[in-house]
Amino acid sequence: MHKIGSLWFSHKKCSVEELEEIAERLNPELFAKDPRVDGYVVIKTCNRVEAYISAEKPREVLEEVVNRLKSEKSGIFVGKNALEHLMRVACGLEAMIVGEDQILGQIKKCYLESKKARTIDSLLDMAFDRAIKVAKRARSETRINEGSVSIGSAAVVLAEHITGGLEGKSILVIGAGEMGTLVARAISEKALKAMFIANRTYGKAKRVAEEVGGKAAKLDEKEKYLSVCDIAISTTLAPHYIMDYDLMTRVMKHRRNDNTLFIIDIANPKDVEERVGEIEGVELYDLDCLYEISEENLKRRLSEVDKVEIIIEEEIELFKIILNREEVERVIAMIYEHGSRIREEEKKRAISYMEKGRDPREVLEGFSHAVLSKTLHTPTRILRSYVEMRGRGSSESESDDNNNGDFIDFLMDEFEKESRSSDSD
Repeated sequence: MHKIGSLWFSHKKCSVEELEEIAERLNPELFAKDPRVDGYVVIKTCNRVEAYISAEKPREVLEEVVNRLKSEKSGIFVGKNALEHLMRVACGLEAMIVGEDQILGQIKKCYLESKKARTIDSLLDMAFDRAIKVAKRARSETRINEGSVSIGSAAVVLAEHITGGLEGKSILVIGAGEMGTLVARAISEKALKAMFIANRTYGKAKRVAEEVGGKAAKLDEKEKYLSVCDIAISTTLAPHYIMDYDLMTRVMKHRRNDNTLFIIDIANPKDVEERVGEIEGVELYDLDCLYEISEENLKRRLSEVDKVEIIIEEEIELFKIILNREEVERVIAMIYEHGSRIREEEKKRAISYMEKGRDPREVLEGFSHAVLSKTLHTPTRILRSYVEMRGRGSSESESDDNNNGDFIDFLMDEFEKESRSSDSD
């Protein structure tokens, strides 16, 4: 477990702008080109950018990455702490809105993409598989996501708060992706005057609109709908501004609605240029405005957080057992392979002796003695070396879980050396 490392940047330390910049610079290539890294997964969401790696010295690798990024707002965990962090993220305990379900889907997506790209090794595979199972268990055994408020639905709560209620309002949802669909579904429960779904792909906008009882629109028609709606919630994945200062100045000049236009930008990177908030008649809100809602939810769900943390501790212990069992099986396989190799070597030697006329009983006695002594020689030498090493205090590890697994790692390393030595002979 001590080979797992995590590097994280989140809303707890970084602004939305800082996370956008880090997301651009934290590229998977940083790990793909590092020979010390056995596997990696990079996760990028609206509120966090994270990397999980498997390496002999994960902290060393991740600290070098932090130095390259030149950011002091990161966090690094290794070993048990890294696994625990992954499980907490999957369960929604580290989210802006505690207990939100959306992050689990994002983790699953990154995990499956990493498996498909073959950038994930067996250790990270186990870790992510376990984290996803823990999150499902937390949702079934606790109320951590009861009345859950995702980022999308939190935007709807914010819209209700700033407008005094959504009844009779006209709303434009820009983007028909995962986030836009969540927003549209949450809004559809309100007594609206009208809801418009605008998307670059009209067919997708139409499908979402039909599901929620709204009207589909093309993205390049947004000015028309912005001029009549009360609220616009933008959720696209566009790499550029969907609503810049010039466009919104033009919209407000020809606006046919006397009410203030409330714009909530929950896209990452941002859909709306910051200067738009300076235009008369416009109020602009972004992801940072959702912190207050997050704190309210945290207070309401505090008792459930404690229950989820107990589940996580149980699952970490289970992970240790599963991991140790797999590693022990690998060591046992190595011992059998070692013994089989010696048996074959000694069998050839014994046959050669008998073909030369040696007494079969004498040959058999020598064969059995050689197989026994040579098979046990390597494990005995390894065990003595390990005891001596521990006695000298040389067994140092950057593990956060009391060097658990060092013995198994030592055995596997020594057997691999022995195997390479035999092959070269």
